[in-house]
Order: sequence, then C-alpha cells, then structure tokens
Amino acid sequence: MHSVGDIYIPWRLFTGSLIPNSVLKCCDLSPTAKLFFGRLSQFGGENGDSYPSYNILALEVGIERRQAMRAVKELEKFGLICRVKRLKDDGGFTSNEYVFLWHTIFSEDEPVLPGDTDVTRDGVTDVTKPRCHSRHPLVSEMSPKENHTKDKNLVNTTTEEIRLLLSGTPLSKISDKELKVLMKRHGIKCFLAVADIAAETWRRELKDIRNPGGYFQALCESHVVPEWYEPLEERNARMALVAERKRTDAMKQSEQDAIEEKESQERENHWRSLSDKDREKFRAEAAISSPIFLNLPDVAIDSISKLIVWEQRSQMDTIETSSE
Repeated sequence: MHSVGDIYIPWRLFTGSLIPNSVLKCCDLSPTAKLFFGRLSQFGGENGDSYPSYNILALEVGIERRQAMRAVKELEKFGLICRVKRLKDDGGFTSNEYVFLWHTIFSEDEPVLPGDTDVTRDGVTDVTKPRCHSRHPLVSEMSPKENHTKDKNLVNTTTEEIRLLLSGTPLSKISDKELKVLMKRHGIKCFLAVADIAAETWRRELKDIRNPGGYFQALCESHVVPEWYEPLEERNARMALVAERKRTDAMKQSEQDAIEEKESQERENHWRSLSDKDREKFRAEAAISSPIFLNLPDVAIDSISKLIVWEQRSQMDTIETSSE
C-alpha cells in the first residue's frame, strides 16, 4: 500500500481513460476534446455502447456542461464520433449515443503489440513507441488479411441488411458503392440508423427522392430523428409481441373449434341413436315451437331438433350429477 510521497510506477496501477497517441498529438483538437474522447471511449467499453449525458460527462471531466457540449461538437466535427439520437418509451428524447468513427489520424501511428521488443543498445528497450497492456491492445491480434476479410464480411452483411430496410422505396436505387462510401464515412452503426429513419420517413410521406446518396448524406450530417420514429429494435420487439399474441389467440380459437366440433359430433351421434319415432316427435316439437319454424326446410328443422334433444340430455345429466 502506498503512502503519500512514496515513489511509484504508474504502469497498470490505475483504472482510467485511454487516449490514443494519434489523438494526443493531433494539433487540430483542443486538450478538452482529447480528454473527452478518452472518457467517451471508456464509457463505450468492450461493446462500444457509449451514451452518457452532458451533465455526467461534465462532472466526470471536471468542467461545465456548456464546455462539455462544445467538446463533443468539436469531436463530431473533426470526424472522430457521431451522435445518434435516442428515444425513451414515452417518445421523448434521452441522452445521445456516441458512435466512434475511424479517422485518418489513426493510420499515422504504428503501435507495437505487448511483448514486442525493440532493443536499441545495451539491451535497453525503446519505450518511446506506443505500447499498451494486453487487456487493451492497440491493434487486433488477427493478421491484416484476416482483419480485411472480417471487415469485408461485416460490410457485405450490413449492405444486405440496409438493402432489406430500403426494399420497396426509391432509396433502394442507391448503388452498393455509394452505400460502402457512406458507411465508411459515417460509421456502420450510425448509417444503419439513418437508413432505417429514411425508409420509415418515405413510407409515411411518399416523397419523390431522385438522389438517394445525397439524401442519405444530408440525413447523416443533420442527425435529426423525427419524434414519431420508432427504432428498428423496438419495432421488431413490438411485432414479435403482436405475432405471439396472434399465435396465442389462434391456439385458443383452435382449441375452441375442437371443443365445438367434438360437441357437434356427440350431438349427431346421440341424434342417430334415437329411433325414427323419437326423431319425428322432436321434429314436430321443433316445427310447432315457434311460428317462424313452420316454413323452414327439413335440414333446418333437423338442426333445431338435434339442439333440443341435446339440451334435454344435458339437463338430465346435470340432474343425475346433482342427485349423486
């Protein structure tokens, strides 16, 4: 345990934000923006789900809320992040989600994987190159070819998803090349959300869209989410719930139909078990029970008679059950 004033080595001692050297060395970003990038990255964690509020960001970094908003706007304008609007269940807006976008400044560094050595002289390792603990590697453990294949498969899969979202709309005329450029420029996650918003907007408004690529670009830059918009995940969940309710109702109806079919068969069997004399007796009762039955066809008279016979039998069964 360290005491105040003790000498210590910071390596792997603290938990905190990671700011890439390429971001630290960037002269086009303010110190506050660099600090915010590190904190947003830490919020994102392993899955990249980063959506702290401006108040939380300001508190975490120790500045005012207005400064936090300016720093986020600076990072977005520079192209390191993209803000995605989020909606609450009641339709109101909540904190933004921050999507991280790959930038050209990241290609300027050549990070060294943990465990690599660069002996300069007398066995002394050069520690001036960017290094990181194995829990937070700066580069993937896959080879460049494997990385390229993985990225290519991801883009192809995402393109298919977007094509499905845009099906039946004029937006589907956009070329695969334009889609890939937009995904690379704005990030896959961000563009997926924009594509869904665009498709749902067209289905509501049915406006003519002659330049899908330009339309998407404008939406990506504006970051406007309509108040009526329901995210794809929520729509899918709602549709799944509706489908489950329909399935349950269909099962209940099927069970009810089976019960009625069984009862109908039992009525028919009981009617056939009667003698011809008894059947004629019940037909006569059905015909004179009401004036409206006098001119009914024989088939209708038989149906009414069967119901009368079955009702009498049910009453007798009830009386016998009660007496027991």
